[in-house]
Amino acid sequence: MSPLFGRRAPGPDPAEDERAARSRERLEAGGIPVAAAERLAALAQPGGAAGPFGSDLGVGEFALLASLGVKPVTLVMGSSIYHTGWQTGYYFQPGEVPALSTAFNESRRLALGRLLEEAQTAKADAVVGVRITQGAHDWAPGAVEFIAVGTAVHLPDRLRTPGQTVLTDLSGQEFWELCAAGVRPVGIAAYTSVHYVPATWQTRMAQGGSMFGGSASWTNQELPDFTQGVYDARETAMRRLTGQGAELGGDGIVGVTIEQHSRTYRVRRGGFETDDLIVTFHVMGTIIAEDPALRSDTPPPALSVLSLS
Repeated sequence: MSPLFGRRAPGPDPAEDERAARSRERLEAGGIPVAAAERLAALAQPGGAAGPFGSDLGVGEFALLASLGVKPVTLVMGSSIYHTGWQTGYYFQPGEVPALSTAFNESRRLALGRLLEEAQTAKADAVVGVRITQGAHDWAPGAVEFIAVGTAVHLPDRLRTPGQTVLTDLSGQEFWELCAAGVRPVGIAAYTSVHYVPATWQTRMAQGGSMFGGSASWTNQELPDFTQGVYDARETAMRRLTGQGAELGGDGIVGVTIEQHSRTYRVRRGGFETDDLIVTFHVMGTIIAEDPALRSDTPPPALSVLSLS
């Protein structure tokens, strides 16, 4: 025992070091850590889910899904923190910035892939109510993060897609409504498009960035190059989104959410400073396919309404 620091800390545990190395190898391959895989695999064993399940379903969602014969298994998650690489050569021409778009899309793909692996390890048939949040950290400048969370469930035979674990960002109520209407969720489509828009001479003049040091224009006017950049970013994102739906054989994409962020980026061009625009579009939705065999004429459960007057 050291008189200064007290009892000596125990030495390294070779078994724990080996598990940590295996977890790192799994993560580098796009998988989930060893501890998560072991816990979820235990749930898949007969009698493995003897305890209460975890779920982020609300009471209404749980009740409607139960009426379909859908049984929650456990809460599943996928996460990825992804470093954005160096980008060059986009300061003079408008267009998508591949390095930035790829960083967002790859981070989301890894997060959804790990969410899917957790569900498959627990032998779930689907994950409902998938929520994806995006973050950033001061200790990892230039990195993007996606976290995907949802409830893994067992489906009745008529709702099950053989050999496939379906991901959907639909709520429990929306899942019930789609199935009752004869529509089957197929999967999640998502894409992020980052476009760079260099300011034209007209925009620089309107912003007060002329070479003669003039003040900003006193006239209200649109900045057409920036407006076009926003449209270009959206068109790219939507084209990739619908392409993913077609690849999975979907008839459409519902519940599409669009998040748009714009920021200026100051550069020095031609010996003068100017503010260019960076536009980011995140789009996501659930791919669906018509399946008349799922159609139900049963109305949704009635709600009791009590007067408070």
